[in-house]
Amino acid sequence: MDHPGHRSSHTRPTPKGGGIGIVTAFVLAVPIGRVLHGMAPLDLPAAGLLAATILLGAVSWLDDVHQWPPILKLGAQVAASVLVALTLPVPATLPWFVLSVAILVFMTNAVNFMDGLNGLVSGSVMLACLALGVLSPGSPLVTMVFPLAAALTGFLPFNFPAARIFMGDVGSQTCGLLLGAFALVCAFQPGMPPWYAVPMLLAGLIYDVVYTLARRWRRGARLMEGHREHLYQRATQAGLSPVAVTLILWSFVLWGGVMAYITMLGMLRPTSGLSAVILPQLAWSTVVERQWTKRPGPAE
Repeated sequence: MDHPGHRSSHTRPTPKGGGIGIVTAFVLAVPIGRVLHGMAPLDLPAAGLLAATILLGAVSWLDDVHQWPPILKLGAQVAASVLVALTLPVPATLPWFVLSVAILVFMTNAVNFMDGLNGLVSGSVMLACLALGVLSPGSPLVTMVFPLAAALTGFLPFNFPAARIFMGDVGSQTCGLLLGAFALVCAFQPGMPPWYAVPMLLAGLIYDVVYTLARRWRRGARLMEGHREHLYQRATQAGLSPVAVTLILWSFVLWGGVMAYITMLGMLRPTSGLSAVILPQLAWSTVVERQWTKRPGPAE
């Protein structure tokens, strides 16, 4: 059970085992999807990704139950990321390997950090996976993104707008790891959406995390300490409803998908497409910070 605390957005104890169902459905569906796609049930990259998903999911579930120290969670994230980087088609050089592991660990934590409002992460990741599938018709990537989207679609009605269950670290961390893996596949494997597709789709989540970390770093706050300073949290503190904030974050994913598609058609350069998805984030952060400073109550 997830009991409300000073950093929580919910007010009553809520089960947080939904991620177990998401991970289980994904792991079982991928081999089936590959067979239906005319492929072997597993190859090395798929087997490595599923093994890493199971590893991180199992450790995250134990952490949800026993509240392990952060260093153990980080160790599991690194181990899962190393496994993914070793089995995906990443260039076989040390710099690329280290960068790939860093991207995977960052994405694992970024999605976990953003899992603080009903439906925010589950809906955003679902939409991102659906968009990736649309952007890569007929490619092997659809055997990964559509099963994850389907698993999250089954979970979302229980999590939004009112949460009867949370995905917990099991769901959020594994979703982050998988999104990082999809980004690497797009960057390094031919026949996939281009490298900018995932960053465009996840611009809202990534921007919030980077913006918040930068603000806390400038202030001298401890970066690894729990807080309620993310933009989505400040937006609710300023009076915007949690449902509205979640829908705004979903709209960022949809906008990123549109920009990725237009860029893939050659109508925009990648730099212009990325700028087009960052501009709404700049406007969002400006509005949120302005309204947050006007809210009644002491500053945080």
